[in-house]
Amino acid sequence: MSSEKPEDKNIDQLEHLFGKPPLLEGEDQERYYRLRAAVVGELNPKTVFDLINARDQVDKLWEEQRYKRAAAALISGGLYKALDYYLMEICKVDYAEGLTDKYFNGSAKGRKEVMSALAEYGITMAVLHAKAAQLESGGLAMFDRMVAARENGRRLLRKEAERGSLRDDDDPDETTEQ
Repeated sequence: MSSEKPEDKNIDQLEHLFGKPPLLEGEDQERYYRLRAAVVGELNPKTVFDLINARDQVDKLWEEQRYKRAAAALISGGLYKALDYYLMEICKVDYAEGLTDKYFNGSAKGRKEVMSALAEYGITMAVLHAKAAQLESGGLAMFDRMVAARENGRRLLRKEAERGSLRDDDDPDETTEQ
């Protein structure tokens, strides 16, 4: 699939008005364009304010997903500290530090050996992830707040668009037969 964005008058207007999408290095531009095309297709913007709403909806959805990925990465990043925590509890200090390094050296054999040692004490990968989440709870709470703020923003935008749509339906300039 090419990195070309879909052809659409509304999409072209979005790009013209707002410029390139707000992507971070490593984010998938094609995925952003697919999301944008789906949202624009659903909202079918007719005015510049509809276009602004569509762009805001897309960006808020994109940011929500970004923060959810970051929260998962934070837990993965905290795995070293979580592993070290449990190994220090069950092993001698020098041996524990060696096992933590063995787990992260990239060898499947080393990982299996460390997980086997932990399993003897009932410590599973789920337990390690939970401990990593606890150790990184401040950062996770921050991402949760950021996701919630984007969700609330999208809800408000939807309600505002619905109110505008209702006002358009009640246009007094339109004549109706009685």
